[in-house]
Amino acid sequence: MSANVSRLAMLVFVGGIAALSFRPVGTSAQPAAVDPAWPKWRQAIVEPNKIYNISDNTISSIKFTFPGGTIPQQFSNSDGAAGTGQTIFGYGGGAYFRGVGKHGVIVFGSGGENFAGNMTGALRLDGDLAHYEVWQQPIYRTQAEPGAEFYWNPKEAEKLPAQRQFPLLKFDKAKWDGKFPLALGGWVYPAPVKYVEPAEGVPLGQYRYDQHCFIPAEHTGLKAGVWFIPSAHFMAPGFYYGIDMALCADFWPAGKKKWYAHYQREDTKSWTRLETPVPEPIGPGSFSSQVVGYSTKHRKVVVPLQGPRGETGVFDVSQGIAKGEWSVKASPKQGNGQAQLRCGQKSAMSNGHPRNRAYFVWYTGDYGKPPTGLNVLDLYDPSYPIHTVKLPTLKGIGERVGLHYIPSLDRFISFGVGGNPDQAYCQKITIPDKLDDTAAYTVEDVPLTLAPGVDLGTSYTNSGMVQYLEQLNCIVFLAVGKPAKAFVVK
Repeated sequence: MSANVSRLAMLVFVGGIAALSFRPVGTSAQPAAVDPAWPKWRQAIVEPNKIYNISDNTISSIKFTFPGGTIPQQFSNSDGAAGTGQTIFGYGGGAYFRGVGKHGVIVFGSGGENFAGNMTGALRLDGDLAHYEVWQQPIYRTQAEPGAEFYWNPKEAEKLPAQRQFPLLKFDKAKWDGKFPLALGGWVYPAPVKYVEPAEGVPLGQYRYDQHCFIPAEHTGLKAGVWFIPSAHFMAPGFYYGIDMALCADFWPAGKKKWYAHYQREDTKSWTRLETPVPEPIGPGSFSSQVVGYSTKHRKVVVPLQGPRGETGVFDVSQGIAKGEWSVKASPKQGNGQAQLRCGQKSAMSNGHPRNRAYFVWYTGDYGKPPTGLNVLDLYDPSYPIHTVKLPTLKGIGERVGLHYIPSLDRFISFGVGGNPDQAYCQKITIPDKLDDTAAYTVEDVPLTLAPGVDLGTSYTNSGMVQYLEQLNCIVFLAVGKPAKAFVVK
């Protein structure tokens, strides 16, 4: 065994400052499962089922620069100081960009209530310690210009006629004279909007929960991985829970608004909107009506329980994302549970290994309570059936518990932090080959311990703010005023 393997970097946090120390681990009978190519923070995770601090700073250290020099309404909420990284936390989501640097970055943003922000942060995983940083500065217009669907300009808003000027979040259709421009607070809408974008091709407020997925570079046809958002639309500037259709353009013949998919490249960070709208039954996803997953086995984005009969939307990228094709599957329901989308989703895709099966799995249950069961979508059946399974032994609180798949264990992992005081919940879930055998599903508790100096307070385990990193074989999750954390499940 090499010196790099037998002596591992341990993270010791003293007064919030990380220092490196070393100690030997592993024996010939039980060698440590460590790769010398891993970053030092990962090598330091020497005991399974134990949570370690892994970063050198906190999310509050991130600072944003706002166009025009002022912070517009709805960019700040109760999660932290305006203009800092804390404001992008809350009911958000994220993705793991594995092609950025040697070990990738976890990119995350917020789509929470009263929050129109599109700015995103990142946890960079290269180096001896993981590091919080800005991924993308805030993007929005500040004046009328070609392509501007809305812009932040309080002075211009104040000059509009009274019948076209409304307080923030209080649009009154009866008062409105039906003409443009109109203003909601300091946000000005110059004309009916088609895409609801703060800048050309840039989506808005779409990091909510699990309404996006990552497509790796080898599947996109772009030589870069992308963060893909099918059609989620949670809110718009000046509105709470979605824009009023009276301010929109571009509808289907039956009267439903058309919505478009977006993606962001991991190499250039540029956004693109697909020209073809998603199928009429699909979306838009609100705060509790959509989960999205990507199957590397089948090269398809999967959006279940959409449409009037709970159909599944499928976006096939076999020919690359630019030539992707949408279809709608019937998705018959079977099992002893309920076909449901639980508010605060975090889903998981098995991606075909090790038993060459591909499942898309998400929770069922009531908001704010432990999950009551699972929905399991079988991607090998052409009709895309959804198997519903009651599992009353599941633990976790509300939207702060999510699912992950670990191929080396062939288990789905339920993990989250919650309670007062905060505690970690972790369980292994076995899904049988015969999905209709509801009695064969098993749930096993995994007690987690804390390494010295680890505090679970301000941890975030909502949606994409927790990621299983297969190439580093660990689960990473974020925190606001404390270091990010990671652990290995055995």
